[in-house]
Parts: sequence; structure tokens; C-alpha cells
Amino acid sequence: MTVYQLVLTVKFLGAMGYAGGLIASFITAEPLERKRAVHNIASPSLLATWCAGYALAALGGFRLSELWVVGGLALSVASNVALVYCVSRGKRGPLAFSCAALPLACVVGLMVLKPTWSQVLQ
Repeated sequence: MTVYQLVLTVKFLGAMGYAGGLIASFITAEPLERKRAVHNIASPSLLATWCAGYALAALGGFRLSELWVVGGLALSVASNVALVYCVSRGKRGPLAFSCAALPLACVVGLMVLKPTWSQVLQ
């Protein structure tokens, strides 16, 4: 296994950890458990995903100013802010879940498709 593949695996596991923490924070009934899911699982997993993503960009020669990198970072922050807001305010409905989960789904799309500024601005 190459270093790139190892870091890619770490990023994948971080993304799955974030998604798991996000889901757990909405399905768990106890407020304390919801906060633990966010602060002990989702947020640290997101940090690991960001660090691994930076390492992948450095290893792969990708520019950090590309649309898919900037968009992924912005949307992952939006997802985490929405998640923390929902848990701290006790919001659990489908709309609250969508506000946290949809940006994450868009991040996955950006990471897969990798749109660039030159493609969008043509």
C-alpha cells in the first residue's frame, strides 16, 4: 500500500466517522449522548478528514484553491455548524437533519467529480 492509498483510507474513515456521528446525533434520544456523538465522534472525524485531505492534495499535486477543494471545505464547515446548532438547540426533525446532511452529500459529490474553476468559468 502506498502512502497516498494509506492517507486516502484515513480520509475515507474520517468521512465515515463524521457521517456516523451526524446520524447518531439525530437518532439518539438523550441530549448528552447527542452532544457526545457530535463532539467526540463527528467533529474529530471531520478534523481527521481535513488533515488527510490536505495531505492528499500535497501528495497528489492538487491546488488548494481549486473549486472542489474550496467548496468541500466550505460545505463541510456548513454541515458541522448546522450539526452543532441542531444538537445545542435540541432540533431533531427532518429539516434539521437535512441542513446538516445535505452539505455533506454535496461534499462527497465534489470530492468524486472534482470540478475546477476553469470548467465552471468557461
